[in-house]
Amino acid sequence: MPRIGERRPPALPATSDQEARRGAILAAAARLGKAREIDRIGAQEIAAEAGVALRTLYRYYPSKYHVFAAVLNMQVETLRVPATRSVDPAAAVADFMANACRGMLRHRHLAHAMITSTQAVRAQSGPTGYHAMRDLILQVAGADEPTAEQIRAARLVEQVAFGVLTWVVGGELDPQQAVDDVRLACRLLMAGANKQAAGTPAHAGTADIPRRG
Repeated sequence: MPRIGERRPPALPATSDQEARRGAILAAAARLGKAREIDRIGAQEIAAEAGVALRTLYRYYPSKYHVFAAVLNMQVETLRVPATRSVDPAAAVADFMANACRGMLRHRHLAHAMITSTQAVRAQSGPTGYHAMRDLILQVAGADEPTAEQIRAARLVEQVAFGVLTWVVGGELDPQQAVDDVRLACRLLMAGANKQAAGTPAHAGTADIPRRG
Protein backbone atom coordinates (compact mmCIF):
# COMPACT_ATOMS: atom_id res chain seq x y z
CA MET A 1 0.00 0.00 0.00
CA PRO A 2 1.32 3.50 -0.78
CA ARG A 3 2.85 5.41 2.11
CA ILE A 4 1.60 8.95 2.68
CA GLY A 5 4.10 11.11 4.48
CA GLU A 6 1.99 14.07 5.60
CA ARG A 7 -1.12 13.83 7.75
CA ARG A 8 -3.32 16.90 7.44
CA PRO A 9 -6.83 17.69 6.21
CA PRO A 10 -7.03 19.20 2.72
CA ALA A 11 -8.27 22.76 2.30
CA LEU A 12 -11.69 23.42 0.80
CA PRO A 13 -12.15 25.90 -2.07
CA ALA A 14 -13.79 29.12 -0.94
CA THR A 15 -14.43 30.78 -4.34
CA SER A 16 -15.57 29.70 -7.79
CA ASP A 17 -12.04 30.23 -9.11
CA GLN A 18 -10.63 27.96 -6.43
CA GLU A 19 -13.29 25.36 -7.20
CA ALA A 20 -12.35 25.56 -10.88
CA ARG A 21 -8.68 25.01 -10.05
CA ARG A 22 -9.53 22.00 -7.92
CA GLY A 23 -11.67 20.61 -10.73
CA ALA A 24 -8.79 21.12 -13.16
CA ILE A 25 -6.50 19.13 -10.85
CA LEU A 26 -8.92 16.20 -10.73
CA ALA A 27 -9.48 16.26 -14.50
CA ALA A 28 -5.72 16.34 -15.09
CA ALA A 29 -5.15 13.41 -12.74
CA ALA A 30 -7.87 11.42 -14.51
CA ARG A 31 -6.26 12.05 -17.91
CA LEU A 32 -2.82 11.04 -16.68
CA GLY A 33 -4.20 8.06 -14.78
CA LYS A 34 -5.81 6.66 -17.92
CA ALA A 35 -2.46 6.75 -19.71
CA ARG A 36 -0.09 5.06 -17.26
CA GLU A 37 0.51 3.63 -13.80
CA ILE A 38 0.26 5.82 -10.71
CA ASP A 39 3.87 5.04 -9.78
CA ARG A 40 4.93 6.86 -12.95
CA ILE A 41 2.87 9.97 -12.17
CA GLY A 42 4.06 12.68 -9.80
CA ALA A 43 2.24 15.51 -8.11
CA GLN A 44 4.32 18.04 -10.09
CA GLU A 45 3.15 16.49 -13.36
CA ILE A 46 -0.50 16.59 -12.26
CA ALA A 47 -0.14 20.26 -11.34
CA ALA A 48 1.52 21.09 -14.67
CA GLU A 49 -1.18 19.21 -16.60
CA ALA A 50 -3.83 21.15 -14.66
CA GLY A 51 -2.10 24.49 -15.25
CA VAL A 52 -1.70 25.27 -11.54
CA ALA A 53 1.26 25.69 -9.24
CA LEU A 54 2.39 22.69 -7.21
CA ARG A 55 1.64 24.58 -3.99
CA THR A 56 -1.94 25.00 -5.21
CA LEU A 57 -2.30 21.24 -5.65
CA TYR A 58 -0.89 20.62 -2.17
CA ARG A 59 -3.27 23.16 -0.68
CA TYR A 60 -6.21 20.95 -1.63
CA TYR A 61 -4.56 17.53 -1.70
CA PRO A 62 -1.68 16.62 0.65
CA SER A 63 -0.42 13.95 -1.79
CA LYS A 64 -1.09 12.52 -5.22
CA TYR A 65 -2.93 9.68 -3.48
CA HIS A 66 -5.42 12.17 -2.06
CA VAL A 67 -5.88 13.46 -5.61
CA PHE A 68 -6.70 10.03 -7.03
CA ALA A 69 -8.96 9.19 -4.09
CA ALA A 70 -10.83 12.41 -4.88
CA VAL A 71 -11.07 11.35 -8.54
CA LEU A 72 -12.93 8.24 -7.36
CA ASN A 73 -15.31 10.42 -5.31
CA MET A 74 -15.81 12.63 -8.35
CA GLN A 75 -16.78 9.59 -10.43
CA VAL A 76 -19.27 8.53 -7.76
CA GLU A 77 -20.81 11.99 -7.77
CA THR A 78 -21.38 11.83 -11.53
CA LEU A 79 -23.52 8.68 -11.19
CA ARG A 80 -27.20 9.25 -11.80
CA VAL A 81 -30.16 7.48 -10.23
CA PRO A 82 -32.64 6.14 -12.83
CA ALA A 83 -35.55 8.53 -13.34
CA THR A 84 -38.11 5.73 -13.13
CA ARG A 85 -38.38 3.79 -9.88
CA SER A 86 -38.10 0.03 -10.37
CA VAL A 87 -40.68 -2.45 -9.08
CA ASP A 88 -37.71 -4.69 -8.14
CA PRO A 89 -35.40 -2.58 -5.92
CA ALA A 90 -32.80 -5.34 -5.52
CA ALA A 91 -32.49 -5.78 -9.28
CA ALA A 92 -32.32 -2.00 -9.74
CA VAL A 93 -29.44 -1.74 -7.27
CA ALA A 94 -27.71 -4.69 -8.97
CA ASP A 95 -27.94 -2.98 -12.37
CA PHE A 96 -26.84 0.38 -10.95
CA MET A 97 -23.79 -1.00 -9.14
CA ALA A 98 -22.81 -3.28 -12.02
CA ASN A 99 -22.82 -0.30 -14.39
CA ALA A 100 -20.91 1.85 -11.88
CA CYS A 101 -18.21 -0.79 -11.44
CA ARG A 102 -17.99 -1.39 -15.18
CA GLY A 103 -17.41 2.32 -15.70
CA MET A 104 -14.76 2.53 -13.00
CA LEU A 105 -12.91 -0.43 -14.50
CA ARG A 106 -12.97 0.93 -18.05
CA HIS A 107 -9.44 2.30 -17.70
CA ARG A 108 -7.15 -0.20 -15.97
CA HIS A 109 -4.43 2.17 -14.79
CA LEU A 110 -6.89 4.76 -13.51
CA ALA A 111 -8.92 2.10 -11.69
CA HIS A 112 -5.75 0.90 -9.95
CA ALA A 113 -4.79 4.47 -9.03
CA MET A 114 -8.21 5.31 -7.59
CA ILE A 115 -8.66 2.10 -5.60
CA THR A 116 -5.16 1.87 -4.12
CA SER A 117 -5.12 5.59 -3.33
CA THR A 118 -8.48 5.38 -1.57
CA GLN A 119 -7.19 2.49 0.52
CA ALA A 120 -4.08 4.46 1.47
CA VAL A 121 -5.97 7.62 2.38
CA ARG A 122 -8.53 5.71 4.46
CA ALA A 123 -5.77 3.87 6.29
CA GLN A 124 -4.17 7.19 7.18
CA SER A 125 -7.20 9.36 7.85
CA GLY A 126 -9.73 6.94 9.36
CA PRO A 127 -13.50 7.50 8.97
CA THR A 128 -14.33 10.23 6.49
CA GLY A 129 -18.09 10.55 6.93
CA TYR A 130 -18.41 10.41 3.14
CA HIS A 131 -21.56 8.44 2.27
CA ALA A 132 -22.34 9.50 -1.30
CA MET A 133 -22.36 5.96 -2.73
CA ARG A 134 -24.40 4.55 0.15
CA ASP A 135 -26.98 7.30 -0.28
CA LEU A 136 -27.19 6.66 -4.03
CA ILE A 137 -27.79 2.96 -3.38
CA LEU A 138 -30.65 3.80 -1.05
CA GLN A 139 -32.16 6.16 -3.63
CA VAL A 140 -31.98 3.50 -6.33
CA ALA A 141 -33.64 1.05 -3.92
CA GLY A 142 -36.47 3.52 -3.41
CA ALA A 143 -35.77 3.74 0.32
CA ASP A 144 -37.02 7.28 0.96
CA GLU A 145 -37.10 6.63 4.71
CA PRO A 146 -34.60 3.79 5.00
CA THR A 147 -34.72 1.36 7.88
CA ALA A 148 -31.59 0.50 9.83
CA GLU A 149 -31.49 -2.81 7.95
CA GLN A 150 -31.66 -1.06 4.56
CA ILE A 151 -28.88 1.36 5.54
CA ARG A 152 -26.77 -1.56 6.69
CA ALA A 153 -27.44 -3.45 3.45
CA ALA A 154 -26.50 -0.39 1.36
CA ARG A 155 -23.29 -0.02 3.35
CA LEU A 156 -22.49 -3.69 2.78
CA VAL A 157 -23.17 -3.33 -0.94
CA GLU A 158 -20.68 -0.48 -1.09
CA GLN A 159 -18.11 -2.45 0.91
CA VAL A 160 -18.51 -5.55 -1.25
CA ALA A 161 -18.23 -3.54 -4.46
CA PHE A 162 -15.06 -1.83 -3.26
CA GLY A 163 -13.60 -5.16 -2.16
CA VAL A 164 -14.37 -6.72 -5.54
CA LEU A 165 -12.66 -3.79 -7.27
CA THR A 166 -9.53 -4.36 -5.18
CA TRP A 167 -9.48 -7.95 -6.43
CA VAL A 168 -9.58 -6.72 -10.01
CA VAL A 169 -6.75 -4.22 -9.63
CA GLY A 170 -4.80 -6.92 -7.78
CA GLY A 171 -5.21 -9.31 -10.68
CA GLU A 172 -7.44 -11.83 -8.88
CA LEU A 173 -10.55 -11.22 -11.03
CA ASP A 174 -11.20 -10.05 -14.55
CA PRO A 175 -13.62 -7.12 -14.98
CA GLN A 176 -16.55 -9.23 -16.16
CA GLN A 177 -16.23 -11.58 -13.19
CA ALA A 178 -16.17 -8.53 -10.94
CA VAL A 179 -19.35 -7.08 -12.46
CA ASP A 180 -21.10 -10.46 -12.14
CA ASP A 181 -20.04 -10.80 -8.50
CA VAL A 182 -21.19 -7.29 -7.65
CA ARG A 183 -24.53 -7.89 -9.34
CA LEU A 184 -25.13 -11.09 -7.36
CA ALA A 185 -24.06 -9.53 -4.05
CA CYS A 186 -26.43 -6.61 -4.59
CA ARG A 187 -29.39 -8.88 -5.25
CA LEU A 188 -28.70 -11.00 -2.18
CA LEU A 189 -28.10 -8.11 0.21
CA MET A 190 -30.83 -5.74 -0.94
CA ALA A 191 -33.46 -8.44 -1.39
CA GLY A 192 -33.07 -9.50 2.24
CA ALA A 193 -33.15 -5.93 3.54
CA ASN A 194 -36.20 -4.97 1.50
CA LYS A 195 -38.13 -8.07 2.58
CA GLN A 196 -37.41 -7.29 6.22
CA ALA A 197 -38.52 -3.68 5.68
CA ALA A 198 -41.76 -5.01 4.20
CA GLY A 199 -42.23 -7.47 7.06
CA THR A 200 -41.41 -10.56 4.98
CA PRO A 201 -38.91 -13.17 6.24
CA ALA A 202 -35.54 -12.47 4.64
CA HIS A 203 -35.13 -16.07 3.40
CA ALA A 204 -38.39 -16.05 1.44
CA GLY A 205 -38.25 -15.78 -2.33
CA THR A 206 -34.48 -16.18 -2.72
CA ALA A 207 -34.58 -19.43 -4.67
CA ASP A 208 -34.69 -17.56 -7.99
CA ILE A 209 -31.30 -15.90 -7.43
CA PRO A 210 -28.82 -17.57 -9.79
CA ARG A 211 -25.78 -19.28 -8.39
CA ARG A 212 -22.34 -19.13 -9.96
CA GLY A 213 -20.35 -22.30 -10.21
